[in-house]
Amino acid sequence: MNPANGNTHLPAAIGARIRAQRTAVGMKVSRLASLLGVTRNTIANYETGKTEPSGTDLLKIAEAIGCSVMELLTGESTAPAPRFAFRAHRVLRQNPDITVVARKFLRAYSEIEEITETRLTPKIEQFSVDPEDPDLDRRIENTARATRRACKISEAGPERIVSVLEDLGVRSLFFRWSGKGKIDGLSVVHGDLKLVMLNEHPSVTAERIIFSAAHELGHLVMHPELFTQQPENTENERNCENEAQRFAGCLLVPSEELQHLWQAERLDHLPLEHALLILKRVFRVSIWCLYQRTLQMRLTDMKHPLLIDRVKRLMGVRGKAKMEDLEPEPLRREALQRSTRFERLVRSAFIQEKIGVAKVAEMFQITVDEAKVCTARWLRPSNEDGSLN
Repeated sequence: MNPANGNTHLPAAIGARIRAQRTAVGMKVSRLASLLGVTRNTIANYETGKTEPSGTDLLKIAEAIGCSVMELLTGESTAPAPRFAFRAHRVLRQNPDITVVARKFLRAYSEIEEITETRLTPKIEQFSVDPEDPDLDRRIENTARATRRACKISEAGPERIVSVLEDLGVRSLFFRWSGKGKIDGLSVVHGDLKLVMLNEHPSVTAERIIFSAAHELGHLVMHPELFTQQPENTENERNCENEAQRFAGCLLVPSEELQHLWQAERLDHLPLEHALLILKRVFRVSIWCLYQRTLQMRLTDMKHPLLIDRVKRLMGVRGKAKMEDLEPEPLRREALQRSTRFERLVRSAFIQEKIGVAKVAEMFQITVDEAKVCTARWLRPSNEDGSLN
């Protein structure tokens, strides 16, 4: 960046913005240095203004911390910093990689809406939930019931949970995460833009993706205060997770319908694992979600370890097994709606020649070669769905 060429940006100002963006995603100097292939001293010199990064280095820095080059040069941003709510282990908050991925997708979604001149109208209604409410469980169930009425999940079915979210004005997309730490999904709030990201790694079942989407919706509906990068009250954070868990169960498996089916078909006469399988064929969610709902409604009092043993015998599984691996009659991944508004907008912009292959790669966070394969399918569709998978 040579001032003689008309650039008046001061190294100290740029350095301060690099530091601000780096700390916003919780990234350490050593991690940024490693990503750029430079020493810690080099990053420290950039941030203190002792040396000024080249244009190439600025591009690499922006890519590494998930912001735009213009934000580093000018500090301008169209909205407040994004706020995240992770449905994940706390260790992920110490790993900035997932935050960077989320920031890039958020920026890409905002950009593609600007390119295509479209905007999703927010329809989500927020409800106040007091964790000290003695009737908290009933309030959460009523909140889930009101949300269910406001969306089309009863008609669309849980496999089309993405359409349900988008019908409420919540932007959704799939991503693959196989890095350090386990994550099913996360919610992002940026101004009035609400985004739910769902991990579609091959190891994640369709049932888990469905429940994660409903869980994140619960956070958006009930916990606007949770969207901070570093929650201070870990006890309240745990309560929020439990509340979102209950919301998701009530949204996907309404009490009235469950109670009616349980009594009408006398499912209490069956071994619980078989009763849950019958319920699964109706509600199309995991048997573990159904088990929690039957516990909450006092239709069973079977302890979790005993049910695990019974499900293992039912499936012919021996030895240790994770709960997520014990899903009899699993939903087909192909039945899960994979097309999202984000993907459709990118595809539309490409076909209209508003963006090129490189931009598709950037927005989807894939390689250019992968983007070439993807866009070729868009231009020459086959019997495949044309998605990224």
